Amino acid sequence: MNNDLSSIRDGWLDASTDDAEARAITRLRISVRGEQIARNKTNRAGIESEAINTSLLPLAEFLANNWWPLLYEPIRPSLDDGFRIRHRLDSGMRGYAFPPIALWSAGEQAIAADWAAFSNPFSTVSFLAPQPNEPVQLKRAGVEDDLADLIETVLERTSGASKNLADAWERVTMSISEADERAYCIAAGRLGLDPYDPDAPDLGQWAAGIPDELFGDVSEIVEVRELEEAAEWVREYETRLRLFPETELSYFGEPVPDLLDGSAGSIGHHSAIRLRAYAVLPTEDPRSAVDHLLGGVIAEGSQLAAEGPSGITALVQKNGTSARIGTVARSARQRRFRACAAAYMAWTSRNDEDRAATEATTRRQQASRAFAAEMLAPQQALLARATRFGFDGDDLEDLASEYICPFETVMWQAVRAGIPLRGIEIPQGHRPEVITAQHVA
Repeated sequence: MNNDLSSIRDGWLDASTDDAEARAITRLRISVRGEQIARNKTNRAGIESEAINTSLLPLAEFLANNWWPLLYEPIRPSLDDGFRIRHRLDSGMRGYAFPPIALWSAGEQAIAADWAAFSNPFSTVSFLAPQPNEPVQLKRAGVEDDLADLIETVLERTSGASKNLADAWERVTMSISEADERAYCIAAGRLGLDPYDPDAPDLGQWAAGIPDELFGDVSEIVEVRELEEAAEWVREYETRLRLFPETELSYFGEPVPDLLDGSAGSIGHHSAIRLRAYAVLPTEDPRSAVDHLLGGVIAEGSQLAAEGPSGITALVQKNGTSARIGTVARSARQRRFRACAAAYMAWTSRNDEDRAATEATTRRQQASRAFAAEMLAPQQALLARATRFGFDGDDLEDLASEYICPFETVMWQAVRAGIPLRGIEIPQGHRPEVITAQHVA
């Protein structure tokens, strides 16, 4: 078991029955980063416990049948009930008590998990684990290992009596063992599609001529219904980007490695600080620092396009220690922010990878935006300029104009630096509502 996610059985409760679902009933505890997700109390007697009695067969069938979308589809702006059904583990439990927990992709190496306290008047128990402030990000490999172990444990316990489970898991394991098949299944799962559905869209046609990593970045943000058109745009503008000059990355140094032990924002933020120190760039003059780093990428008229598919902000082609960067931007402020985010994508990519900077919520994309914010409006520079009364709206606009960056970038950097803001309404952070807490008395 990995330390991020673990499902622990306290024995099997019925060994005599021939019914596979009954044979898979166990006393189950679920831990995510030490939080006991299955902690509950009985609605009648009010007795609390860290474990629940439930059958693992419905859970194993749900996991095996939804493996690729469950683990590879990220949240998109248009979060709907279909996404919730695919990602809430309790949605496949066929009436068995199970805590409201959801899993989804947070990027290439991470899985996001969310849960909440939940009271169901039609259930015998209420779940008590409080919802985290933000969805928790876990190491993908460990989560996949734990879920695979659970499925195989159920198969062994039931002697393969569930043909649904046996067939579904055989398909998954065969796909995992074949590199090309696995890549296709991941691409389908990233879009919330079943890779084994013969009526699913032809991803091979959509992705033709687009490098795998770039198609993956696009698929994380673009809706399925818009993907064919977006792919055509990418092919056209990828060709145009090959005519752009290259930006040297060798003097960036090494980014902060993402070990998944902190927020994505902190990785991007500290990577910007590390770059400034390595390249000896002035913190107090971020405008000239960014000019020095990106030069022609941020010059007037240098953008790749004024508009593109929703959510795509730049394209990147890395070639050794240099990269071509083309932004999708309408203004100088937007161009500089998106160029910085794209530079982070190039910096953290392998040689000869083509990538896209997007508005996706996956870890690398979040880190790229935090990197851009710190490069354009360093927190230390803002602290040096702030009075004891902080900033008002005019102050923020003056700074945004001086630094040539979005007003919102300066505002959020000031908030993160702990600078008081006067007469400014700070927008509430948007939390994805995959799981909604219900009152537990």
